[in-house]
Amino acid sequence: MTQAAAPTRWVPPDPRELPEWRAQLVDFTASEPSNVTMREAIRAGRCSIVPRMGNAPIPADTLAAILLNRAERARLEEAELYYATADMTALSLAAAATPPREPVSIDRLPAESGLIVFGEPIGGYVEDIGAALANTPAARPGVDARITTPIVAASWTAWTPEDVNVEGEPVTWGHLSRDGYTPIAPGTRGIWVTFYSPRGLFSGLPPETVLGTMRDGSVMTAGMIEAQRHTVPGGPLAWDNEALLFDGVDFAPARPDTIDVWTHTLYTAWQLMTSAGGTRWAEVEEIPRDRSGRKRDARQGITGPSAVRVVNVHTAQRPPREAAAEDAAASTGRREPSWSCRWPVRPYRRSTCLNPGGHAAGDCQHEDRIVPGHIKGPKDAPLRTSTTVHLWDKEPQPRA
Repeated sequence: MTQAAAPTRWVPPDPRELPEWRAQLVDFTASEPSNVTMREAIRAGRCSIVPRMGNAPIPADTLAAILLNRAERARLEEAELYYATADMTALSLAAAATPPREPVSIDRLPAESGLIVFGEPIGGYVEDIGAALANTPAARPGVDARITTPIVAASWTAWTPEDVNVEGEPVTWGHLSRDGYTPIAPGTRGIWVTFYSPRGLFSGLPPETVLGTMRDGSVMTAGMIEAQRHTVPGGPLAWDNEALLFDGVDFAPARPDTIDVWTHTLYTAWQLMTSAGGTRWAEVEEIPRDRSGRKRDARQGITGPSAVRVVNVHTAQRPPREAAAEDAAASTGRREPSWSCRWPVRPYRRSTCLNPGGHAAGDCQHEDRIVPGHIKGPKDAPLRTSTTVHLWDKEPQPRA
């Protein structure tokens, strides 16, 4: 029988911890373990933005260093910090059940570079360990174990292919997708997104579960890998996957349990944070970093703000605590949460014309507006919707 991962839950941080998390991520990107992880991701085809010098591929070690130090590290150093509470995470997931209708827009970004940690996973995927190691020295016949990896955070930056050079020489960038490799033309504008999973939340499998083969030929077990992960530095988050959203390109329907779902949810969160017009969904409370922390960030080369912006659903629209508690009880903490109690009727998208006078002639621009869809009052009462919005306002109470 296939060993199923035990429900080891993702436990979100206190928002005040995010600056330290960012600092640990910045340090880890320059380490050899991070370089090894990135090389493995490149070989596994999990990198979607791949540079070349001239027409020649770049060696894996050099390529990993470019992606980590010239892209990932720089993005984190400049990032503004956000924490989406569990309710806001669930709302973003509920609204993202249908893909964004508007094309990708850099203007939707709440900051040019950012790092957001979610109070609950925005998705996850199941990985067959035997299949993942099949073509590596760690492969072992007969391995039958699966784990569920949650996606809990994302960083981003507005990006063009001219942003990175190698030793003064320009590189040619290409995009790897389900359709293959496509060169990226100079002047292209887009949003480079990295998704993170929790470190130290490897499996929850019984420690004796066989996963593969160690370098000396001995058996590799889940318990050995779990113990090793706790000894490797790097902080609570691990690089998991990435995506490039091209400015002006429409969103495609999402394939379940893929980066498509996470991207739709992240973009929907940006829409909620930057919504204009009569509907205001987000309100941000800022938690400042103490003076010693700011000095430490400066010594580390971090130029982005050290304050954390906490995002939550407005108290006027926030679901009852009982409903949120029911959803939380049904959640595994390793996959996206249920909103069956919080939002029985999902919020929905409405395409809004920003220039009605030019609509008939096609001389207009449309953007998504997200309309509340939750039910108020008795179950047998008529459904009433309005454009009153949810705000992200209150910092979660610290855990005892």
